Amino acid sequence: MKVALTSGYSDTPLAKKLGIRECSFMLVSGAPADYRKLLQPLPCGAIFEDKPGAGTDIAHVFDTEQQELTKFLGALRKKLKPEAIEWIS
Repeated sequence: MKVALTSGYSDTPLAKKLGIRECSFMLVSGAPADYRKLLQPLPCGAIFEDKPGAGTDIAHVFDTEQQELTKFLGALRKKLKPEAIEWIS
């Protein structure tokens, strides 16, 4: 019996799962040391920003403290465009 093997979601690169596209502006806060390595291959022109702004397309925030996270997200949402993607880990 032959079983057809199909490429599923687990074979999708992390950058694609997170919605990173060509020329995306990304803010990353508190990420693990190997985070950027895990995102490889990155789409052409993807840019990491140091501060959030109206041009930020994706914000990925890593935090384990609820109070810190709540405070940070409140300030972050005021600076991002409404359609920006926010990931919390």
